[in-house]
Amino acid sequence: MADLFGKRKTAARRPLEFSLHVAVADVLRRWSTPGWRWTHLPFGEHRNAITGARLKRMGTQVGWPDFVLLSPAILPDLSGVAHFLELKREGAKLSEFQQAFADFCVDNHYPHYWTANFADAVNMLKTWGAVRASVKA
Repeated sequence: MADLFGKRKTAARRPLEFSLHVAVADVLRRWSTPGWRWTHLPFGEHRNAITGARLKRMGTQVGWPDFVLLSPAILPDLSGVAHFLELKREGAKLSEFQQAFADFCVDNHYPHYWTANFADAVNMLKTWGAVRASVKA
């Protein structure tokens, strides 16, 4: 397809996941609920074959989500819960391994959520109690 001047038009690129990951991490850094612990697992980054082999040898598993959040124990006799958040590029879907991990979470009652939308991610973090309810997405 060409524009009025005969230049070939290309489809706009969808933003990379990086921006979404950074925005969610910024929200967690600034407004996480006291007592919660969280981390980002950078397993999806491009790596050379040697680094990939080393990570696999050390036990890195495919399919794990981008963010792992641990809730505090609310009562002395109640354990905390692990929560999992996967962020995708707009239009992307879970890989086979990511879907298997999500299914495991559902089957075993671990909170798991995936989205390509910042507001949806923040709203789920609020629903879980990981960030303060007053945060606006």
